[in-house]
Amino acid sequence: PDTRSPTRLLVWVGRQQVPTLLLGIAFGITWMVAQALMPYTVGRGIQDGVVAGDASALMTWALLLLGLGIVQGAAGVLRHRYAVQNWLQASFLMAQVVGHHAARTGPAMRAEHTTGEVVATVSNDALRAGGAFDITARAAGAIVSYAVVAAILLSTSVVLGLVVLIGVPILVVTLGLVIKPLQARQHEQREQVGRLTALGADTAAGLRVLRGIGGEQAFLDRYRRRSQSVRVAGVRIAT
Repeated sequence: PDTRSPTRLLVWVGRQQVPTLLLGIAFGITWMVAQALMPYTVGRGIQDGVVAGDASALMTWALLLLGLGIVQGAAGVLRHRYAVQNWLQASFLMAQVVGHHAARTGPAMRAEHTTGEVVATVSNDALRAGGAFDITARAAGAIVSYAVVAAILLSTSVVLGLVVLIGVPILVVTLGLVIKPLQARQHEQREQVGRLTALGADTAAGLRVLRGIGGEQAFLDRYRRRSQSVRVAGVRIAT
């Protein structure tokens, strides 16, 4: 694996699952474009069928709406299946990379990282990083459907089209300001999980000594306090 930077590692992981990524993206685009075309189809059905009093046009647009619903439903199911597959493939591959590296490094790893940090990387960070491949299908669908909706609105009303073309990027940038404190709280919780896991691993390794000196209660108290810290950090993320 290419570990020169996080981006290079993600690119390397993506290269190992190109077929499923492309399938997920294809179904994601189909799913979201079908959804984006539904309001346009309803509007044309009302305009050409109800307002104009043309039953044939109304039936045509109604059938098109039904077709879009079927396509959206089928593409949505397949998009989700491939998105989950991409997420799990990437997560397990990165967990394997960390596991193999830890096995090769051996006891030397303990000089810089605790056991809890290594376990948290495999059990938590790998799944979180794999989420980058889960969203590829939705991201591609969102970009294409954004262009489709903007084109439809521009053909109907230049003002509405410009609102979408200019407003959506501004909205995305604004959401970025919300994500920063969220990431900070996620980082805090990840550290707390690593410390809790390290405490459990160290205790398991020295359990016989703990029992010999009657230190079980002291351990339980420490574990309870550390566990509550993880819970509080999780609640802060949820908030």
